[in-house]
Amino acid sequence: MTSTAPSLQDRLAVLIKHPQFYWWCGHVCVVCNAMLYFMSVMSLNANATYYKRAYLGALISYAVVVWNSVRAPKRWSMDIFRNENTQYLALAFYWYAYHPITVTLIPFSIFSIFHTFAYIRSTIIPVFFPATNRSTINKTCQAIKQLTDEYHEGAMQLAAYIEVVGIMGRLIVGVALFQTSILALIIFGHFLRLRYFLSPYTREAMHAAATHLDEWLLPPTADARIPSFISKIYCNIKGVIVRYGSVTTEHEE
Repeated sequence: MTSTAPSLQDRLAVLIKHPQFYWWCGHVCVVCNAMLYFMSVMSLNANATYYKRAYLGALISYAVVVWNSVRAPKRWSMDIFRNENTQYLALAFYWYAYHPITVTLIPFSIFSIFHTFAYIRSTIIPVFFPATNRSTINKTCQAIKQLTDEYHEGAMQLAAYIEVVGIMGRLIVGVALFQTSILALIIFGHFLRLRYFLSPYTREAMHAAATHLDEWLLPPTADARIPSFISKIYCNIKGVIVRYGSVTTEHEE
């Protein structure tokens, strides 16, 4: 007897029953709404609705991953709070509840673009084209893989630099101008500390940023136009950050 291949309807029914499909839908939501939001910002008519929808998509995606981690037998532990997906879920919830800060959405968008294309290659294309010209399908999947592999490293570095320099810089300026809550700065600062120990991209970005700031603000390479009190403030803040990281590291060990 010859077995008939499952119909498209049957394949889709199986697809939508899997939690990963909703993980992917969340990432698609991030990508589409982030693009719409960035375009609205560039048109000088920022639409916060797209911003909220993008973060809602991020919440769905990271919630699916975290839920899969905690519901598996014997996999629950307090280490879940050290998981980067849990940290990004918490951060996405905070940014969703806070007033829009455009730059915060860029790293989430970068991650979602790669997740979206990876799932299209591994799952969506085989579901819709299971028995068509395999040569064409394989070439398409291979082209997607080559494209994502080629730009993955640079994209992850870009996301880390945006988090360390772009977002952190925006929050510091916002706090200084009384436009941003200091709680946002504290929460994101703690998030970066956690990322420092988990992500080599974040470590590289933080070390590079610190090196440039040292050359710009500290003797003997300090810019002569920088007032001395600015250098002292920077030195004190850097000391506090270093001590904070050292204390928390010792505590975790």
